[in-house]
Amino acid sequence: MKKPPGYEDPTHPERVCHLQRSLYGLKQAPRAWFKRLHDFLLSTGFSSSKTDVSLFYLTSEGSQVFVLVYVDEIIMMSNNTSLLDTLLDRLATVFKIRDLGKPGFFLGIETVDTTGGMILSQRRYMTDLLTRAGMVDCKPLATPASVAQSATPSDELFDNPTQYRRIVGALQYLTITRPDLSYSINHLC
Repeated sequence: MKKPPGYEDPTHPERVCHLQRSLYGLKQAPRAWFKRLHDFLLSTGFSSSKTDVSLFYLTSEGSQVFVLVYVDEIIMMSNNTSLLDTLLDRLATVFKIRDLGKPGFFLGIETVDTTGGMILSQRRYMTDLLTRAGMVDCKPLATPASVAQSATPSDELFDNPTQYRRIVGALQYLTITRPDLSYSINHLC
């Protein structure tokens, strides 16, 4: 590592700089920020999910709070609004945050409020994917795969393998709200 101009120490040329906190734009900044958030959430009583490192949960006296972190976006959900407000206030004392209210669209998933809770929909994501693939005018099917004939692998190469991989990868993301598509999409993979 070369020392930045003005930080050279002629008496100790072998010494290097040590990062004390995250600086925006550095390669280690996101990791340092997430570690700081992770440590704060654990000290507040949250537990880290064993299946997803970006998911945290808290259970307190019948109330549950879920925190999902994606890069610098955080979504919090709870069945107790007063507990959620308390946690938001505690989070605001340590981090600069802005409450955007109820989620409407997050990571390609739209939330629709119902009387019994919330529905997750990827309709807009599906429409964008069909547009990208040039299949907006195709006839819809009631089942995710053809039942009339079985799918057999073809020896003929696809014109654009990169585009095929992109579309199939995007289709895999649909299985979050459409698990009925899992078999067909994994067969394409």
